[in-house]
Amino acid sequence: MQEKITIHQLVGKLVAEMKRAGFTDTTIWHCYMPRVGSIEHYYEKLGQVYYDPMVTDEYVRLQRERVKRGEIATYKPCLRAAERLNEVFMTGTISVPQIKHGSKYVLNEENGKLLDQFLEWKQYGNNTRDDAIWAVRKYLFYFQQKGHETISDVTNEDAKEFLLQVAAEVKLSTLHTLFLYLKYFHVFMREQGIPAPDCVDLFNYTIYREMPIQSYVTDTELDAVLHVIDRETDKGKRNLAIIMIAATTGMRACDIIRMQLSDIDWRKGEIRISQKKTGRFSAFPLTREAGNALKDYILNVRPITNLPEVFLSLKPPHAAIMDTVAIGDMFSKYQKKAGIVRQPFDGKGFHGLRRRLAKKLIVNGTPLTTVAQILGHNDLQSVRQYLSLDTNNLRECALDFSDIPLTRRVEK
Repeated sequence: MQEKITIHQLVGKLVAEMKRAGFTDTTIWHCYMPRVGSIEHYYEKLGQVYYDPMVTDEYVRLQRERVKRGEIATYKPCLRAAERLNEVFMTGTISVPQIKHGSKYVLNEENGKLLDQFLEWKQYGNNTRDDAIWAVRKYLFYFQQKGHETISDVTNEDAKEFLLQVAAEVKLSTLHTLFLYLKYFHVFMREQGIPAPDCVDLFNYTIYREMPIQSYVTDTELDAVLHVIDRETDKGKRNLAIIMIAATTGMRACDIIRMQLSDIDWRKGEIRISQKKTGRFSAFPLTREAGNALKDYILNVRPITNLPEVFLSLKPPHAAIMDTVAIGDMFSKYQKKAGIVRQPFDGKGFHGLRRRLAKKLIVNGTPLTTVAQILGHNDLQSVRQYLSLDTNNLRECALDFSDIPLTRRVEK
C-alpha cells in the first residue's frame, strides 16, 4: 500500500480486512479495537494525521518501557494490534486468514437467518455471545446433516436423539452450556411463533457443572491487603480507591477501568455504569469509606487531563488503564506483601472481592434477586454459586448507603 492514508482511514480498512478474513465481531471489537484505539489516541496527541509505521513502533516501544517500570503487565496485545496496522498499511490486506468461530458447523441460509434473529432477540453480552452461537450452530447443523433443512422439519424425538448423542461426547460442563442456550433458543421460537418442536421442557433439566465452587477474599485477607498499602503515595491512593470500589460494590475489573468521572453521582452516593459483560445498566452504592478513597485520589492525585476515565496511569503520557490483567497483578503484589499465600485457581484474586461481597449479602439475608441486581447478573443461576461458599465469620453487610460528603465538585 504505502500511500498516504490517515490513521482513521487505515483503522477502517483494518476492520474491513479482519471481517473478510473471518475474525468474529468479538475478536475485532473486544480484543483488537481497544488497543488500536489507544494507538489512534497517541497519533491524536502528537497531532499526526497520516499513518506512519515508525510512529506506531514508537508507541509500542513506550508500552514496553511501561512494562519494565511495572505500570502495566504486558504490551503484547498492543504489539499485535500494531503489527496488524503495519501489515494492512504495507500490503493492503491480512496475509494469514483466520478460521471463523463456529465455521465447523456451516448453516444454510434459512438457519443462518434464524440464528441471527435469535441473537438479536436475546442480546447476549460479549463474553456469552460466542458460546450461544456455538451451541445453536451445533444444534442446527446436526439436523442439517440428518436431512432436515429447517427446524420446522424437526420433531421432539429428533431433539432427544441429538441429546443422547451429544451427552456421550462432551463433558458435563459443556452439556450444561448446551442445555442453557438451547432452552432459550426454543423459548425464542415459541414466543416468536416460529414453527419448531416445543423442546423448552426437554432442555430445562438441571445439569450441574463438574467444577468446584471458587473461594473468595476473606475479611481478614482484605484487611491485611489494606494495611500494607502506602496511602501517602500517589500509587497507593489510586490503588486503594480501586480495591475499595471492588470490595464494596462488587464491580468487575473491566468496569472499574472503564468507569468515567461522569458515572459518579456524588450527591446520591452512586456509581452508574453499563456493565461490559452483560450490557446491563446498573447503579452501585458508594460507601463512605470507598467514596472517601475515591475522592482523595481524584482531587489530589489524578493527573489533570481531558480523558474521561477515572483511573489513569500516574506517569506521562497519562492514559486510561487498558488491561484488567494490570489490576489483578496489582492486587496480587499487595497480597504477597501482606504475606497471603496463594494457590493456583484458589478464587482469591481480584475477582474474589466480588464473591466476598456476594456472600456477605446472602449471609445477611439479602434475596437472591436483589443480589443478582446488585452484581449485574442476568439470571439467578449465576448467583446460586455463592450459596456453597463457607459462611463462617460473615455477619456484617458491606454496603452502606450513606451519602458521601462533598467538599469539591468534580469537573471533567
